[in-house]
Amino acid sequence: MKENYVIHRRHDAREGRALEELAGGVERIEALSRRRFLKGAAAVAVMLALPWRRALAQTEEAVKTGVFVFSRLKFMVMPGTHDIWNAHPIGDVVLRRKLGEMTNLNVSEEAKVVELSNMEDMYKVPYVFATSENHFVFPPNEARNLREYLERGGFVHADDCVEGIGQPHDFFFQSYLSEIEKLFPDNPMREIPLDHELFHIYYDFPNGSPHMQGKRYMRSNAAGLFEPGTDRLMTVATPGDLHCGWCGFFPPDMTMDSIKMGINIVIYALSH
Repeated sequence: MKENYVIHRRHDAREGRALEELAGGVERIEALSRRRFLKGAAAVAVMLALPWRRALAQTEEAVKTGVFVFSRLKFMVMPGTHDIWNAHPIGDVVLRRKLGEMTNLNVSEEAKVVELSNMEDMYKVPYVFATSENHFVFPPNEARNLREYLERGGFVHADDCVEGIGQPHDFFFQSYLSEIEKLFPDNPMREIPLDHELFHIYYDFPNGSPHMQGKRYMRSNAAGLFEPGTDRLMTVATPGDLHCGWCGFFPPDMTMDSIKMGINIVIYALSH
């Protein structure tokens, strides 16, 4: 697939949101399995889950562990469309900054892109974020890699990017659910219940995942793939365009809710 270095939208050009925000990230974590990586991160996650987690996060000397790198997933989008895998890179910048400010996770300021077509690249990171605007189908090699990544213990947060503020569609969300069902036909994605720890692990969301725009999904507005035998969430899909919330396209209260939900998802991924 030919690299696409155009700026995503006209308002991105006005804000100086170029793809260079994502390009050239340096991975500082060794090529470790997720389980070994979590030996350091798990201790932090336990403290984050305690009642005094917010006070702890505000202390001057926060506990530091292995560096967490917020990684964007590069995958094949539909040929012949304007759709791209790297929409609005400023949202990634904002969330990783807020992760460093609002938790005691040791967050890298470097951008990082991992290619789904490159399994050696994938297994270096325990968490990846994916977003796009339209329907898509994974090519066979990327589908195989995604299944292997999830079964090894990797985690994907897939968030629907709604094309145009206020447009009521969920194309990417529905395609992602369909693609995961192809990979795990006996274990399709399903609604994450409102009492699940994903919605309460750090910030409390009794009504499920916040909704910025697009189409809602059931009561909790989030779907998950549950690992058989453990019920660990292997991947989470949100239709409400949290990522555009991170970009600041909505009022401040909605923006903050989207950031807090993003933080919950990262903390869940690193602690399971």
